[in-house]
Amino acid sequence: MAILNQLGINQSLLFHFLIFIFAYVALAKLLFTPYFRALELREQKTKGGEDLAAEITKQAEDLRAAYEQKARQVSSEVKTIFDEYRNNASKEVEGIVSKARIESQKLVDEARSRVTVEIADAEKSMRSEIPSVIQSITAKLLQKN
Repeated sequence: MAILNQLGINQSLLFHFLIFIFAYVALAKLLFTPYFRALELREQKTKGGEDLAAEITKQAEDLRAAYEQKARQVSSEVKTIFDEYRNNASKEVEGIVSKARIESQKLVDEARSRVTVEIADAEKSMRSEIPSVIQSITAKLLQKN
């Protein structure tokens, strides 16, 4: 014991040790145990939340993939319908243009035949008037001389 006294260790060390043990037990019961229980519960909830988040993320990815597939399908259907309507419109335009050409050709042919008839009538009328015009020209020329 003399060696311990020379080192400065006396009875107060025993009191300090007993106070430390008492404080540790009290803190362990009152503070550490509830804290560790709360920490463990929080970790369990966090792990459950992480699992839930991973599951929700996977569902979101699956839904996005399904959406993209549906979007491609709808886009394809829309393109098909658009192409069909465009082809129908093109055929309809062709038909209308063809009818217009036929009608315009008929109108041109009718106009040409009317012009031909009018030219023929004008020639007949001029031929019938030629003798009278010649007589009046001749009369005027003779009168001047």
